[in-house]
Amino acid sequence: MRQGIITKGVGGFYDVLVDGDIIRCRARGIFRKDNIVPMVGDKVTISTKNKAIVEIHPRKNQLLRPAVANIDLLGIVLAPIHPEPDFYLIDKLMVSAENNGIKIMLLINKVDLVGDKEIRDIMDIYKATQYPIITLSCKEKIGFEKLKGIIKDNIITLAGQSGVGKSSIINVLCPEKELETGQLSEKIRRGRHTTRHTKLLILSSGGMIVDTPGFSTMNMNEVMPEDLSYLYPDFLDYIHQCRFNGCMHDQEPGCRVKEAVAEGIISQGRYQRYIRILNELKEFRRNIW
Repeated sequence: MRQGIITKGVGGFYDVLVDGDIIRCRARGIFRKDNIVPMVGDKVTISTKNKAIVEIHPRKNQLLRPAVANIDLLGIVLAPIHPEPDFYLIDKLMVSAENNGIKIMLLINKVDLVGDKEIRDIMDIYKATQYPIITLSCKEKIGFEKLKGIIKDNIITLAGQSGVGKSSIINVLCPEKELETGQLSEKIRRGRHTTRHTKLLILSSGGMIVDTPGFSTMNMNEVMPEDLSYLYPDFLDYIHQCRFNGCMHDQEPGCRVKEAVAEGIISQGRYQRYIRILNELKEFRRNIW
């Protein structure tokens, strides 16, 4: 018996990374009986004799779309232009990652296309969260040494709007992936985005990155409205200073969070998006009750 991590699963077969080698395995039938589906990122025990996954170790977190487990880092990618940032989507991704116990960093890509002011304006929105913020340019290869240092020894997945450069970032981090997709494009006359199945790519600089056909958002419906503010690290210093216990920082008087917004400590736009998300969660709860 040996232990490894699932890097890809297609058609009932799973590639398992074991001590630097890939071993293709099937899952034991008991998993189907128990309605357990192995996922990319699963830490598993395999029988090398039977080429079978015999145990799936407990997951620290899991995402359903893409189906991937044990993520350490979520890199939320945005661009100052082309496309314009969707801060509502970014905030929802942050809430979902916090709720799943996934560390967050913000990757501002395409910084070669704008000036310093546009970059600072974005950074100012999220500086109170204390999330790491890295500025990147795939064209100029800016920021990638810092990014590699953070990814090392971690499993990271990228999320964000279409067109912000997630695939380009992966190609810079994993040049052999770019070579592979370029060769496929020549053969089948498709574009560069040839990923059809979620898989883990092993980075020569250390760590692994999830290569997925598409990932722009995560489900937030499991978040209770009264818990939402605790998933905002920029709110945490003020939550317990509100006049009323259980303050949701909406219409309540004596709300210290709203005072921090008025003082410019918390971004006004971020607070307004918090209220929008809060109202959506309340509406969802009303509908299921």
